[in-house]
Amino acid sequence: MAKQFTWGEALDYTLRTRDTWRNGGGRKTNIINAGHFTEAHGRSFPVDRINSALINQYAVDLEDLGKANATINRCISAISTVLNHCAEDDLCDAPRKFKRRKESEGRNLYFTKEQVNSMVTASVEVFSRTDLAEIIQVAAFTGMRQGELLKLKVKDVDLSLNTVHVGGRPGFKTKARNYRAVPIHEAIARPLYERLECASPNIAVFDDWSSKDQLLRAFHKVRRYVGIPDDGYCFHTLRHSFGTWHAAAGTPIRTLMDFMGHKRIETTLRYAKPTSEAAIKAMAAI
Repeated sequence: MAKQFTWGEALDYTLRTRDTWRNGGGRKTNIINAGHFTEAHGRSFPVDRINSALINQYAVDLEDLGKANATINRCISAISTVLNHCAEDDLCDAPRKFKRRKESEGRNLYFTKEQVNSMVTASVEVFSRTDLAEIIQVAAFTGMRQGELLKLKVKDVDLSLNTVHVGGRPGFKTKARNYRAVPIHEAIARPLYERLECASPNIAVFDDWSSKDQLLRAFHKVRRYVGIPDDGYCFHTLRHSFGTWHAAAGTPIRTLMDFMGHKRIETTLRYAKPTSEAAIKAMAAI
């Protein structure tokens, strides 16, 4: 019996020979997107068993982990790219076209402050998860991404300056282009203080969580409990909430751009939503 061509071999071949996967800024993203399938099925999974039914179930599994449709589509596209690239070089048969999910039309979903408070309350009173309540609060009031929160160390939080240093610290930045400083809102001052008190500088602030998936499962459980729909509302929506709240409160766009760590002001401007209230205030101002 001939040796089966495996997913791991197909992925390695693509990373080694496809120009857009070998070099450039897209390499890391492609590795991450393709890596979700590796994590789900392993490197030894036979390529000839990757069919539409398997991919549809894979998409459902990603959804259960809290992945948005846009992320699920990128993961499916990574699989298609690997299989098509290998098929072009006669290493396997060309795959069928896999179904993609419908994505929202560029709207920035966000939680209201009432919804965040409901999730925080339910985390503690229903699920007995103070750790979940605190990381939800900090995400919503700093705009930090999930990965940034899980990497945040005690030494990155300066209570004397009332500042969270994201992506390093002044004078100790590993990637200066990613560094930003975010003020500590009074809503998260106490939980941060309690976590930092007597803690070692190099300890993770949120060391309760061993992985992103563990956090996502807990988050979506409480989100569903308080009645917030599945459609596009994920942990990253807490970051969008931070941006939306600030824009609605009149925070200058350049300031919000710094808080969010955006490289382009056009990205920040997405949070400056025209509302009836804003229109009334604008007219009153002149």
